[in-house]
Amino acid sequence: MGSLKTYSSDLTDAEWQRIEPLLPTEKPVGRLREVNLPEVLDAIFYRVENGVKWRNLPADCPAWQTVYGYFRLWVRLGVWESINQALVKQVRQSVGRAEEPSLGIIDSQSVRLGEKGGAQIGVDGYKKIKGRKRTVGVDVLGLVLKCPVGAANQADVKAAPWVLFAMVETYERLAKILADQGYRGELECDIKAVYGVEFEVVEHQGKGFTVQPKRWIVERTWAWLENCRGLVRDYERLPENHEAMVYVAMIRLMLRRLENNCRRWKQETA
Repeated sequence: MGSLKTYSSDLTDAEWQRIEPLLPTEKPVGRLREVNLPEVLDAIFYRVENGVKWRNLPADCPAWQTVYGYFRLWVRLGVWESINQALVKQVRQSVGRAEEPSLGIIDSQSVRLGEKGGAQIGVDGYKKIKGRKRTVGVDVLGLVLKCPVGAANQADVKAAPWVLFAMVETYERLAKILADQGYRGELECDIKAVYGVEFEVVEHQGKGFTVQPKRWIVERTWAWLENCRGLVRDYERLPENHEAMVYVAMIRLMLRRLENNCRRWKQETA
């Protein structure tokens, strides 16, 4: 957002005005905030999009210790997830949909860990990947609703309840959730019995590769996330940091989409 920077990840003035009300307010007592919050956000978005080390943020960003301090504080406070949830509702409304989704889709993806290692690490025996597994729940627009991160050796049916239960508790309108055959088992009965939500395992249709109904939506979401170099590998020591970076990536994407939708609407009504 700063006048001297021209990074593609920087916030525009309109995007900053949209996200500012969703950030924690400054404390009414004590030392006043001395940093420029738009610049802190720009630095965090830059780091996620480009995958640099915190220490290697550009010189025109605030001190990396300050940037990481805000990122980590907002991880602990759940700020990134709450902003993501608020923007999901705004994006859905901007395209004429209800605030909350009625259909969700879940999938998992194993991601290699960086050299330093960290907590909750395992080996995905099927994909031969040492690292962590992110299990994502999305709506029909491909927007991330939840994304818990755990060890890569955790079976899909074991990791799924974390995201499924969080989704149905957060989004009360959810009536149906789709999954691939890796989630076959007792989940269908459990979800239906506890939450009254239908859980459907999409069957493979035909021989060879075929596009499964609605399943392509979550694959597109993975492609969006992998456009961010900071998410191609997991360089975080703590899994909750990587989870937060997924929300950061989606926040940046949704802010752009909201501004594009707003610009399109103004052109159509001019």
